[in-house]
Amino acid sequence: MTRKKLLVLLGSVCLVLVMVVMACAAPAPAPTPGKFSWRLHSDFAAGAGEYVPLLDFADAVFERSGGRLKIDVLPGDSVIPVGEILVPLGAGTVEMMHTAGGYYEGILPVLVMEGGLPCQLMGDIDAFNGLLDAGLFDLFSEAYATQNVHYLGLYSGSAYPCVMSTVPIRSLEDWEGVKVRGFGGWLKLYNKMGASGVWIPSGEMYMSMKLGTIDACTWSVDGIRDLKLYEVMGYLILPPLSDHITDVIAVNMDAWEALPDDLKKVVKEASDDVYGRITYSKMSSEWEMVLGLADALGYEIFTLPDADVEKIREMAFELWDEYAAEVPDVAKGIQITKDFYGIQ
Repeated sequence: MTRKKLLVLLGSVCLVLVMVVMACAAPAPAPTPGKFSWRLHSDFAAGAGEYVPLLDFADAVFERSGGRLKIDVLPGDSVIPVGEILVPLGAGTVEMMHTAGGYYEGILPVLVMEGGLPCQLMGDIDAFNGLLDAGLFDLFSEAYATQNVHYLGLYSGSAYPCVMSTVPIRSLEDWEGVKVRGFGGWLKLYNKMGASGVWIPSGEMYMSMKLGTIDACTWSVDGIRDLKLYEVMGYLILPPLSDHITDVIAVNMDAWEALPDDLKKVVKEASDDVYGRITYSKMSSEWEMVLGLADALGYEIFTLPDADVEKIREMAFELWDEYAAEVPDVAKGIQITKDFYGIQ
């Protein structure tokens, strides 16, 4: 090799080395300005009827934002255990939370009303929204703000509870000693009725009923088909005692405030007219389905006598007063409810 060729070769090698060093030292590409990527963590299993509309919600946000906000939806227990999302949400571990109203009353006691105390959320969907506008929405928003969380929306999942049982329950007396899965104020009501109320995550209800760990469970009506509880239940117990059960969508406060106003509008509108609308419509039609599928799916339907239902309602109203005496914010919420419905 001639001296000239050797110098050319060495020069080329040096140039390549300089380019490699410069590339390694260069900073990572900055995120595209104006684009956001969030994770929405649910407390519900992927098959739950309340979970599935979250996928429609995320798609709507992505489309309406022109791809500027992408939301990945995570089912219960995928990153954070069920019933433990609120604190990590406030800390920014995830940007959004989907849960059942009342799951976090241990942290924020007023949220016992968020899922609705027994027999509290009555009337049609307009009445439900009217009650929120009458003051309950603001009450819950103020509570969530103490956890660095923006309260986005509270949505109806139609009538509740759908009681699925492995034992026949034809009357109030038959509730004596029944081990029933519930949550919030419903647990205390079932205890008043003589049952033994327990809470377990939705993903554990199937095996708990199959193994006899519990005798019955309460869930929204989608539990029969979507969670396949018809395979382990023998009886559907009617009537539901409230006209609405609720789902919640909330956002980390810092993430919310970082969004430009037009994207905030996109998120809020999509949560209302996509998630809220689809969930209520699906659950309402699901009640019609399961009432007509009892023979095909292998369960009997029992309806409690009117006199027993009235006794249970009286127990529920006693429970309202007990909660009001314990928690000032609950007392405020109960007064809002009574004023709205004209209850003395």
